[in-house]
Amino acid sequence: MTEPPVLADQRDHILTLTLNRPQRLNAVDEDLYRRLDIQLCGGAEDPTVRVIVLRGAGRAFCAGADLKSHAGAERTLAERQAYAELAADVIRTITTIGTPVVAAVHGYAIGAGAELAVSADFLIAADDAVLSFPELSLGTYVGGGVTVQLPRLVGLARARELLLLGRLLTGAEAADWQLAHRAVPPGELDAAVVHLADRLATAAPVPAGLMKAQLRDPHSLDEALRAEVAALVHCMGTADWAEGVAAYSDRRTPVFEGR
Repeated sequence: MTEPPVLADQRDHILTLTLNRPQRLNAVDEDLYRRLDIQLCGGAEDPTVRVIVLRGAGRAFCAGADLKSHAGAERTLAERQAYAELAADVIRTITTIGTPVVAAVHGYAIGAGAELAVSADFLIAADDAVLSFPELSLGTYVGGGVTVQLPRLVGLARARELLLLGRLLTGAEAADWQLAHRAVPPGELDAAVVHLADRLATAAPVPAGLMKAQLRDPHSLDEALRAEVAALVHCMGTADWAEGVAAYSDRRTPVFEGR
């Protein structure tokens, strides 16, 4: 029986989604994108899920688009449009859901795989992981909003190196460039991801989701102040706010319920 292209496993408040095409280094196709988007949306709607971890099975995180399937198919304009929209939908979901997303990157994160990785709220990479955007060398174009995200993350000059020159970065270099949150030895990747996910899972879900949204969207100072006021007023009306205040007064760890 064929395994699904995305595996889901929940431990406590942490949902791990594993890209599961190891024989193709988890290269993405329509089915994988579709299943991944369904799982991401399901996790975001589940009140028991506080963090989503995205990882790859086998030797790589994701080696990009499945060019073998592309090369063997004559696609109509409508089919090409549908494929591109599926890819965009997944990135849109990762960036807009209130649930924090952590990408655990080992091996290759190339093209579409790198786009998935950098769209996460936190990217933890093995030191020897390889990230790159080789689309121009293949006569194609990037997706995942990276033409906007990369200049914000690494600056315009370095974004040009990555996108126009197709520069490869190791996980360690990605951390130096602030493209990755952290890089660790390969044998420590799982532990580092679990540690971060456990920390994120203790945060109150409502303000965490609002903060994620605001950090993603560029604001002027005035816009930021108004958005922060609106978010704070909303949070002050939640049960988790009352629990956080009470726990602080009682000198105990708060138990948040996401409401």
